[in-house]
Amino acid sequence: MPVTTVLDRPAPAPLELTLHPVPDPGAPVLLVVPAMGMRASFYTPLLGALADAGVAAAVTELRGHQARPAPPPGRRHDFGYDDLVGDLAAAVEAVHTERPGAPVFVVGHSLGGHLATAYAARHPDRVDGVALVGSGSVDWRVWGPAHLLRTQAVVAAAMLIGHFPGDRVGFAGREARGQMRDWGRWARTGRLAFGTPRVDHTPSVAAVHLPVLGIGFERDGLAPPASVDALLGMFGAATVTRHRLDVPAARPHVGWAREPAALDLVVPLLTGWARDAAGA
Repeated sequence: MPVTTVLDRPAPAPLELTLHPVPDPGAPVLLVVPAMGMRASFYTPLLGALADAGVAAAVTELRGHQARPAPPPGRRHDFGYDDLVGDLAAAVEAVHTERPGAPVFVVGHSLGGHLATAYAARHPDRVDGVALVGSGSVDWRVWGPAHLLRTQAVVAAAMLIGHFPGDRVGFAGREARGQMRDWGRWARTGRLAFGTPRVDHTPSVAAVHLPVLGIGFERDGLAPPASVDALLGMFGAATVTRHRLDVPAARPHVGWAREPAALDLVVPLLTGWARDAAGA
């Protein structure tokens, strides 16, 4: 049975971690960090498939997209990458409490991969590896000039309105302007820099020595090959394993996490990599 834990983390509403345990207390734990605008419940099929494969699986909520009632992102309730990485840090500690001694791997999907990357730069001693699934760099130099215009238009809209209305324009959900400002800064400068005072995490990412897994998908317009490679390339000192899959899903960027035929391809890569890394 899944176990739900409330994170020890200040937020406008409680953040939850849901863990699907397995009988082996020493089995690896794969902690999923959602994509922008996604609720944790979206990943229930993935967590079930991972647990069926013999590894413990958990998912943490993104601030602004909790299951419990919470103030929506807006002028009175703003946050950025620094807050989200702090939330992830609390989730990792909750996993260590629930599964003491088990190796822990963070699995970041899209925006979740950005947060996992920054978390690994800050706390490389608290996890055993990082998997980035459908996640890529947003640096405009990888995408082209039109991407720079799009990303900065998103930031401008968020600053003007007080939040980014992604739920109305078909990209992500209702997102905090601080989050989109950090996202847009990375797109503009090519540096993963955020916080107050602002810290450039790019050199720390390059120094991470953890195992890193990258899984990209054919026909994924939100994480095309060049952007996936650019994000993985930031891990200059890590042992990086790359896979690119053609998953049977109408929308590969999100369908990989729910559609059975796609899970049949992704789950063995995640579990095999985690077991190998845990035994290294």
